Amino acid sequence: MTLAIDSADTGRRQRRGRRVRIDERMALGCALLSGIAAAASGASPTGARLVDATLVALAVGVVTWAGAAARWWALGLAAAAATALAGDVVLIAFGGAAFALAVWVGLAQRSVGFSRVLIAGVSMNVLVRGETDLPLGVGVSCGVVAAALICWSGIRRRSHRTRRVALWVVGAVVAVGVLATIGAAIGAYGAQDGLVDGNRHARAGLDLVRDGAYAEAAERFDDAAASFDDADNSLNAPWAFAGRVVPIVAQHHRAGYELADTAAAAAADVADSLRSFDVDGLRFVGGRVDLANLRAAASALTTVQASFEGLRSTIADVESPWLAAPVQDRLDALAEQLDEVEPGITDAADAVRLAPHLLGADGPRTYFVAFTTPAEARGLGGFMGNYAVLTADDGRVALTDFGRTGDLNRAVDDPRRVTGPDEWLERYGEFGFTSGANGTTEPSPWSNVTISPDFPSTAQVIAELYPQSGGTELDGVFAMDPYVIREFLRLTGPVEVSGTDEVLDERNVIDFLLVDQYEIDQTDDRVDLLEDVSRTVVERVLRGDLPNPVEAAQALSPMVDQRRLVAWSADADEQALFDRTGLSGALPNLQGGDGVALVVNNAGANKLDAYLDRQLAYSAFVDQATGEVSGTLAITLSNEAPSAGLPDGVIGNYTGDAPGTNRLLVSLYTALPAESVSVDGEPILADVGEERGWTTNSFFVAIPPGGSVDVELQLAGRLALADGYTLVTRPQPLVIPEQQRLVAEDVEGRTLIDVEGTATQPTRYVSGDTAAR
Repeated sequence: MTLAIDSADTGRRQRRGRRVRIDERMALGCALLSGIAAAASGASPTGARLVDATLVALAVGVVTWAGAAARWWALGLAAAAATALAGDVVLIAFGGAAFALAVWVGLAQRSVGFSRVLIAGVSMNVLVRGETDLPLGVGVSCGVVAAALICWSGIRRRSHRTRRVALWVVGAVVAVGVLATIGAAIGAYGAQDGLVDGNRHARAGLDLVRDGAYAEAAERFDDAAASFDDADNSLNAPWAFAGRVVPIVAQHHRAGYELADTAAAAAADVADSLRSFDVDGLRFVGGRVDLANLRAAASALTTVQASFEGLRSTIADVESPWLAAPVQDRLDALAEQLDEVEPGITDAADAVRLAPHLLGADGPRTYFVAFTTPAEARGLGGFMGNYAVLTADDGRVALTDFGRTGDLNRAVDDPRRVTGPDEWLERYGEFGFTSGANGTTEPSPWSNVTISPDFPSTAQVIAELYPQSGGTELDGVFAMDPYVIREFLRLTGPVEVSGTDEVLDERNVIDFLLVDQYEIDQTDDRVDLLEDVSRTVVERVLRGDLPNPVEAAQALSPMVDQRRLVAWSADADEQALFDRTGLSGALPNLQGGDGVALVVNNAGANKLDAYLDRQLAYSAFVDQATGEVSGTLAITLSNEAPSAGLPDGVIGNYTGDAPGTNRLLVSLYTALPAESVSVDGEPILADVGEERGWTTNSFFVAIPPGGSVDVELQLAGRLALADGYTLVTRPQPLVIPEQQRLVAEDVEGRTLIDVEGTATQPTRYVSGDTAAR
């Protein structure tokens, strides 16, 4: 009877697994060392450094302790998983060694408690340090399964008392985790409305800031601050606090309360700053801007800028791979909206900060304003017909001179000398700037001063020429064309043209300045009319007829985008601001990518470019592996001008061409060198040059009235395509908008870019841009 009982009991023990004797002190000591090592791994299951170190140390220590009695195959699987997920040569070596030791333990069929605990400790430390390209959930799941196998196998082979204690501990941990999770869920549920409403109000406020509606934006940010504060109170309630120690739950809780806390403070600061920002106090009143108001506005915008930066920093801090996709998506959406708004706020803050200097706070400043007309094309856009000089001193701006280009040409009898920029002179010096005696200018350098499409270089030439033409030293140069005048009239109201019955407003000023005025056959009268309109607009702006600067800037921003309104400053900080905002009118930086642009200069001294139609088509074949690119640039120029019925100053010329013939200097700007150039199918030799990183091919064409010419360039070369294919275009701001057709394909026939439509401003296209404009 006794033998039968002993036999059954033995069978049950064999089925459950043989108990093993281990040195518990050794196991606990190894577990302690393993846990300490794991705590230094930087693993972040909750996002709180001290909590993470404690949890990781305890978890790895427990698994290591359990490993002293674990089955060799459970240890081997854990070591294999650690090796596969290591992602580092050193970690792979440790994981592989642990796996080999596990196999040896299995083959030897010995207890070897120290070897087992060593395998468990090394495997767990490799797992918490592993870095692979696999999704986070895969690595975590493998680690949890490996740890569970070791614990199940090792504790199962411990004594009955040990198993019972372990079961109670596991139950208690699970119960605490469940209660903490429930508390966090209650807090999150209570905060949900506040977070959603706060996010909605903040995004609405950001939109209003971008639109310049600062007073309305302040109200939205007040609402956002209140909503985020409510959410923060819910997330910091006592019952929600325990959720900070539960992995995964902790990340979501931390993201919520840190974002709510920071967003509430940031929204309140932004609201206060926007409310103190007196936009109307920045207007010209009696030709003067209050510099104290400018400095106060700069302080307010700087606070707004700092608040946005703080909010962005918090979003970056709470980001975690443990966050659920919907939560991460909301954070990403807010970050993207900040990306859209922050540059504008930064530029506005810098503009207001620099405005006192621009307005003569540190001493008088002198600015030259060029009024151009695209009816007679120049590289910048149009011929400079009139100019103005403005003087700023302690916030007061006065119109101190106004005249014609001819006045500047005739201002002195002595030759003038232009010394730079070197690249500008190398390309354009022959057009009257270095072609005089001993490298001096010819008598009329001002007639071609806007020949280049790059305004910073042109402005430096103007700044050097003006003191030699009877003027003073310049601190800055501006240029604008009739389309900018139209926007000013839209803001200030109509102008009555003296000596005529004309009343000009935004509806008819373009036709008058570009076409109708040239039907007045008396040149002096016509120039006087243009001067009258331009002078009146400038005087109205200085008098304070414009709306506040935000509304004025929004109205004029399309003109800046189209490079019809450009500016240059001798001050490096001011010029950097102009560069960032596009106000500098610089040729776009190719940044190693592809680019095409058409630039024409009128060579007949007439006004036929009001009738010039331009069609540009570019097709590129791209090998993204090698960077080799080949392309065809096709240009069609059509002259829609009549041959009779208009004054000689409009359709005549001094080149001996028939009336209505448009003679042009054509320059094709490309990133790639040209292998061939043809006009109407006939090969020609073009003058090859370079400007601001672009290759240029220039030549003259004569287009009869009602006729057209076709130009084609074959291009080939290598580009830097490590970040993908890009294509830059820069349409010249003339009267009739340029039409573009841009196509780029790779060697496998995939479409990279496919764009067609009207082009009005410089654009950088990237792979994937395929749409009609």
